[in-house]
Amino acid sequence: MKTTLILGSTVIDMIVRVPHLPVTQEDINTRSMTMALGGCAYNAARMLRLFQLPLFHCSPTGDGVFGQLTEKLLREEGLSPAVRVKGQDNGCCLCLVEDSGERTFLSTHGAEYGFCEEWLADLDSAQLDYVYVCGIELEEPTGLAMLKWLREHPGPQVFFAPGARLMHLDSSRWQAIEACRPILHLNEAEACWLSGNQSVEAAARTLRGRFGSAVIITRGELGAVCCSADGNYQALPGVKSEVVDTIGAGDCHAGTVLAGLKQGWPLAVSVDLANAMAARVVARPSARLDENEFRTVLGAWRQKIAKDLPGNGKCGIL
Repeated sequence: MKTTLILGSTVIDMIVRVPHLPVTQEDINTRSMTMALGGCAYNAARMLRLFQLPLFHCSPTGDGVFGQLTEKLLREEGLSPAVRVKGQDNGCCLCLVEDSGERTFLSTHGAEYGFCEEWLADLDSAQLDYVYVCGIELEEPTGLAMLKWLREHPGPQVFFAPGARLMHLDSSRWQAIEACRPILHLNEAEACWLSGNQSVEAAARTLRGRFGSAVIITRGELGAVCCSADGNYQALPGVKSEVVDTIGAGDCHAGTVLAGLKQGWPLAVSVDLANAMAARVVARPSARLDENEFRTVLGAWRQKIAKDLPGNGKCGIL
């Protein structure tokens, strides 16, 4: 099996639970404050690791306080930073989680959002099947170098998650990523903004036509819709869960879809499992699942859908 390249950040999430977002001069007490590894690319990469699939996460780490802490937490997971950047520190993300479960991010960017083509000089792109890219990385000054690398290595399929700041990408960067014909993974608000449509189906079909590849649109508790590269549109129901916080749910969903496609599963089957995984993520106070939770969700889902999988339902990891 070929390797999936994950381009993007690993950051420190400072998760602060508050009854509501503060307003100017308000003084409120927090419910709690915790710290964990996060970052869109890290969260997506973690799902591929849970599936025990081959990947290379090109995630730079600085040598300052946050960079050292990131490296320490990565090593506790049995991982090591792919790239060390001297003279820079990592940033962090302050995640404010309201009682409703909705989150608001205040981010400081550092070494983790940079990119240099030399980091991939020894990588054989012929051995790659997919390349995951997040819009936050493309927004950075080094995003141009990342787009250049993608343009010069057209073999692997690009899997693009634009993210909530997609409106900050300039037209030239949108044209460059559009030329890569990426699979798109985004939420309903992002899809409607990018397509100019109010209907989720119209948005999916418009974006499929524009980017020339599959489109996945998440809809929270309503599940997700997808439109394949050949134009087949399907809506997949959500899984009921009590929302604790929504941090990392979209990244978990994207990573699960990517894991399914990597194993040769149909798009709709991959999205259906992603709905189940994301539902478990929002039901817990963390952006990620541990191995036991992952296997519990996978086992329950397999009983429901395994008959539709290639190879008589064999998942590839069990």
